[in-house]
Amino acid sequence: MPIHDSLVTALDDIAKRLLQELRTARDLLNGLGEVGVCELRASAEALPGVAAADSSRKLKSYSMALVYAIQAAAVRTPLGSSPLLVEGDAGYLVPSPQAGEAFADEAVERAVEFMSKSLEVQLLLRSSEAVEVALLDGSLFHFLWYSKFPEIPKNLRSFKEWPPRRREIWRSIVDGIVRMRRIGIVPLFVSKRVRRSYYAERLLSPVARERGLGVDNDLILLALLRASGRLPKGPFALEPVYIESVEDMPRPLNRLDPEDRSVIEPLVPATVTYVVFNPASQPYQVTVPGRLSPGELAELLSSLYPHSRSGYPDPLRLAHHACKIRTREFANILLKLGIGQLPTGRESLGEFA
Repeated sequence: MPIHDSLVTALDDIAKRLLQELRTARDLLNGLGEVGVCELRASAEALPGVAAADSSRKLKSYSMALVYAIQAAAVRTPLGSSPLLVEGDAGYLVPSPQAGEAFADEAVERAVEFMSKSLEVQLLLRSSEAVEVALLDGSLFHFLWYSKFPEIPKNLRSFKEWPPRRREIWRSIVDGIVRMRRIGIVPLFVSKRVRRSYYAERLLSPVARERGLGVDNDLILLALLRASGRLPKGPFALEPVYIESVEDMPRPLNRLDPEDRSVIEPLVPATVTYVVFNPASQPYQVTVPGRLSPGELAELLSSLYPHSRSGYPDPLRLAHHACKIRTREFANILLKLGIGQLPTGRESLGEFA
């Protein structure tokens, strides 16, 4: 069936609104303040030992069960005797009529996300020999996020034996990051999406805000600065912003109970910046536990520049491809193992597993 005219009309309206917002954002240019930058240069010293980890996950809903799979990979460079570690997990949930299990799909999806993050951190610790920098995909606060992590359904079954309570899985992630720092590894978080803006308030002048031109999105403002030639054409990082205490963290991390608060306190202060390794790529948000001066930050990111000339750190790119679970491959293996023969309830609509 072709796309209906009403959907085309709705998309046309949305496109016009979005373009209008971008045009409004351009009016901000004269009201944007200056931001300091640290230019990056390839270091003449030996490249640091770098490890990177990423994970992939898939969920498949059947009419009588929900099946999930996780695959995590860690890549270490310069290449050693064991440059790649891959670990997987799988499990299922049979929905229960008990109270609190009505939203099993969402609960499993969030629990699986935290399981995959825990696997990433564990693999990095296992790859820690001769490693100075550990790269993770996502912001520090994405790894620490807690409020939307639901209780794990009691009837969730996994190949690995995960702790029965969410707090233990969450703490396995935080404790792993803290341990990296204690053994001398710098955990560096690279985020492709903006979950929280840090520079918008700094860059927007009071006059611009009075005119109602507030755009609280760092990437939009940085794109405007780049288009106007106010940012370097080569690789650079913005002068850092600091998260000085737990109170400065986003909610709910700044409202944790004392026991959980004590767990994350070793990760503050934290340093936040945006880095551009290649002028053709977008800025990526970088978070590092600890307070790094502009010079220290520039030195750290410059050491990664030879790994990142394409715009994105190559070790993270390799880890991403090594762990990727493709939808068709997942469906095929479920079919070969016999799970794909379970009914989905959508067969009458011409849709099959």
